[in-house]
This record gives sequence, structure tokens and C-alpha cells, in this order.
Amino acid sequence: MATLVTIPGIMSDARTWAPVAQDLEQQVDAVHVADTTKDATLEAMATRALNDTIGDLIVMAHSMGGRVAMEMGRQAPQRIKAMILSSTSAEGPGANELEHRQTRIDATNADMTSYAANWAPKVLSKENAQNDALVAQIRQMVVDCGAAVHERQNLALLHRPDATTYIGDFPFPVLLITGDQDHLSTKDVHDAVAAKIPDATSLVLAGAGHLLPFEQPQALSETVRNWLQEKSVI
Repeated sequence: MATLVTIPGIMSDARTWAPVAQDLEQQVDAVHVADTTKDATLEAMATRALNDTIGDLIVMAHSMGGRVAMEMGRQAPQRIKAMILSSTSAEGPGANELEHRQTRIDATNADMTSYAANWAPKVLSKENAQNDALVAQIRQMVVDCGAAVHERQNLALLHRPDATTYIGDFPFPVLLITGDQDHLSTKDVHDAVAAKIPDATSLVLAGAGHLLPFEQPQALSETVRNWLQEKSVI
């Protein structure tokens, strides 16, 4: 048995993994939602998650949270029994990333509500972008996160480490899952990450964009549970 650590993506919270965690909670010792709102670096976020838990961990992370999860794997590989990464990537910052992230920061500092309204449909699949209830849920979560947290998380990502330099040393199994309409963390992106990890599986789920845990929670839950059982983790 182990503690299940769920890590949300940028501008996200416990709502991200709640359905999957609920499905798995009877097969783990405890569920811990990592707090990614207080720290200025991904390394510090990872350290906080490790310090807030004890013993063996199953780490389940989305988007930015995947970067935190990989850093946990670097800091304490002996504690990780398995890692599930949804809609993420592993490389360092891009050449033009400063300007891109500063534009986002300026927009949220000016009007978080408007930013959330524009952002939510862009990261969903075409079908899910028409789901008014789902879009409203995501918009509210982004607003609840707040502009200050958004800025801190963007700056943390801007200075993120290049995880491709160390993920090849991971001694635990890793499952990468993305949506078939995710234009940020594509199948090719995930396959490239998986190719660097000794024991990694890369899968694609239909009917989802970048917010896979919100868009296909049941399919994601079944996929994660089956993989954990296959790897004899639960």
C-alpha cells in the first residue's frame, strides 16, 4: 500500500483528480493533494509534496503537475512506486517562452475572469468546448486559483529544469496519457518522453483535449487502475 499523491496543473486544484482519486482511494493508504500554490519553483513544490507525505507514493499528475512529479522522482526515487503523467512534457524552457508567459501574466493580472473565460474552451476538445457545465466548472476553478498564483506558477515553469536530463534514471514505472485532441501535449511529445524512461507506457484517450482529467474522468480512471494492477502496484 502507498499514499496516492495527486498534483494539479496550472490554475487548478483538487478538482482535477477528484474522480480518479475517489475510484482508487480504497486501494491506497491515503490520498494527498499536493499544494502547488505557495512555492516559486517546481523544485520547491516537489519538496513540499514529499515533506507533506510519508512512505511509498503513487504520484498522479497533470500538465504543470507532471513537472512537479518528475522532480519528485529526481529528489526521492526510492519513495515512488509508480507515476502517472497526464498531458505534460519534459523539456526545458523554449527560446521565446518569456514573452509568451509574460503576456499570460499581464492578461490575468488585468482581468482574471475574462482570461478564464477565453482560456477554458481553447484547451478542451472540440466537443467538450460546447459543454457549458464543464466550461463553467473550469472557468470557476481558474478564477478561484487567482492571478497571484497564476503568475507564480508561470514563473516557476519559465525557470523549469530540463527533466530529460534525469528521467532516464527513474527506477519506477511511468504511464503517460494524453487526449487525442491535445495540441499542447501531443502523442509525439509523450512518446518522446516515454522513450527516455526505462519502464514507460504512452497511451492516448479519445474525446479529450489538454484537460484530460476533466474531460474523460471515467476512461482515465479505468486506464490508470488497470495499469497499476498490471504493474502490481495495487
